[in-house]
Amino acid sequence: MQKIARGLKELGAEIDLIISSPYARAVGTTKILRKAFDLKEEDILETEHLSPVGYSDKLIDLINEKYAGVKNIALVGHEPSLSNLVSILVTGDPNLALTLKKGGICRLAVDTLQYGRCATLEWLLSPSQLAEFSA
Repeated sequence: MQKIARGLKELGAEIDLIISSPYARAVGTTKILRKAFDLKEEDILETEHLSPVGYSDKLIDLINEKYAGVKNIALVGHEPSLSNLVSILVTGDPNLALTLKKGGICRLAVDTLQYGRCATLEWLLSPSQLAEFSA
């Protein structure tokens, strides 16, 4: 994950806030990203909405209510929930054939965040592709 985080930095990605599942693997990933992007403790939020039993619509509500002014938000969660969320935001349907591998990252562009079609998929990279950027 450290190579992946370095690769993400090499791509010129910016992170202003990380919203994470409270589960151990996601918390570990969040710690690595926090260090790589030099974020403070207040730039991290854990929420059950990114856990495997969370509710994506509630996550969207949370972001809109408390973090609407934040430009670059990283979500750290679990499959298949993250892929379903990306699918909903890009197509309006949770059934897009999209899989984020462990450590995989995608970038979405969103003007107005809502639960439904509102985003454009800018890129989707596997862990091995991201690690190549850090080499």
